[in-house]
Amino acid sequence: MPFEEDTKQQPSETPAEDTPEATGSAPAEPTGDTPEQPTASADEAAAEEPVEPLQPLDVYSLLRLSFAQLAATAWQKMGLQPDPFTNTVVKDIDQARVAIDAAADLLKHLQPSLRGQEARDYQTMLTDLRLNFVKQSEAQEKPD
Repeated sequence: MPFEEDTKQQPSETPAEDTPEATGSAPAEPTGDTPEQPTASADEAAAEEPVEPLQPLDVYSLLRLSFAQLAATAWQKMGLQPDPFTNTVVKDIDQARVAIDAAADLLKHLQPSLRGQEARDYQTMLTDLRLNFVKQSEAQEKPD
């Protein structure tokens, strides 16, 4: 089915009876004082370039992505980073605990695929989360 336009009228839109379609008149012709559009769009140019097919995501890559998402959520729920969607800081220690525990469980399964510095980096990230969790938990129990 072709793209269907949203028929809901927004307050800032022109009423339907004033549109060229409603009045039966043709849309205004360009006056010539606007720059002409290029003949080939960027989408068409990109379509001409060869695109490599996407490779399937292996489980270890998915675990890495999930770990990063859980870590980011833990920082937000500890009140140390704002939520990227609302740009507000909301502290929820219980949800932070769940995110950290889930990240730790994922890391157990991810560990066989990690080597050297990468393994140390993931362990450091988890340790940082846990240390900050303790600090934030204590701060919540003893407000200043």
